[in-house]
Amino acid sequence: MLSLSIIISCGICIVATATLGLHAKSVCEFFSLMDVPDERKKHRVATPLLGGLTLVGIVLPLAASLTGFYLPQVWHSTLFLIIIATGGMTLLGLADDRHTLSASARLFWSLAIFATAAIIDPDLNVRVLKFANSDFELGLATGFIAVFFTTICCVGLINAVNMADGKNGLVIGLCIGWLAVLSVRAPEPIVPVIFLALCALVTLLAFNLSGRMFLGDGGAYGFASLIAMLTIATYNSPGEYAGQAIGVEDVILLFALPVIDSFRLAFVRVRRGLSPMTADRDHLHHHLQAMVPWPWNLVSYLAMSVVPPFIYQVSPIGGLVAVIAQLSIYAAILHRAHGLSTGYRSPSNPQRVE
Repeated sequence: MLSLSIIISCGICIVATATLGLHAKSVCEFFSLMDVPDERKKHRVATPLLGGLTLVGIVLPLAASLTGFYLPQVWHSTLFLIIIATGGMTLLGLADDRHTLSASARLFWSLAIFATAAIIDPDLNVRVLKFANSDFELGLATGFIAVFFTTICCVGLINAVNMADGKNGLVIGLCIGWLAVLSVRAPEPIVPVIFLALCALVTLLAFNLSGRMFLGDGGAYGFASLIAMLTIATYNSPGEYAGQAIGVEDVILLFALPVIDSFRLAFVRVRRGLSPMTADRDHLHHHLQAMVPWPWNLVSYLAMSVVPPFIYQVSPIGGLVAVIAQLSIYAAILHRAHGLSTGYRSPSNPQRVE
């Protein structure tokens, strides 16, 4: 049950985010956080990159306030570390939004932030891979291997989310869906932080769909980092599913689609002799954009990503069937896209495409 303090904090988050959204252009111009169109970025005018500022200016301070004054003390160290690490990743993304950091710099600092969090707090470190719907589990042998595995998983998710951030509503919609699924299984002290993030994201979605703001790397890195660490903390919490809140299969299903697409893109680019971080128009959302009219291409992507883990919450068998359908549709889209032409053809569409 939500306490009055949590409801008030969520209300403040919505009002503050909406106010920031209404003044996004002047605020982001002041901080030099404007996304200017170029040969690859096809939006029409310079657009505010508001996601990172929303996190560091509104969501994380409110989360810290709730943690310090209202949430159980046993969770203080973990939640404060999540807030600090999320803030660090958000600032890294904001620096990239403003100064365009090199891929090596982004990778180094991402690895450093997640590895530090995993070393400091065991609740942010995956030490055992345990499947909730079977008796199988796999220990990760040593602390170093566990930290390395956790760090790679987090950095991989951040890059997958950032690579998917090329269409209005896509990443925000993914984050809303992921947090909604996570809230069903998350331990009670984590839920208020999830609700704060949801309030900010739902408010930002209205501005993003109208093309008035983008998340930017600050927002993509920050929200994805917050979700990654909240997921790990939930995974390491006790629950009613084989003694834990969620299992490995839940986590895999939750993030499968964007992660698979990012691995495919990296493999294809390396095979062509390019850097895995090279920008192109071979993303799943690009191909959906060419095949399905707006807004159904966005709805299709979000449904493919979020529906299977939702179904899995109710029926593991039904969830697995949904995943098979998801992967089959994904393969069919890529087959059709690559069979139609060697390049990407964009239909007339006023929505953002990168």
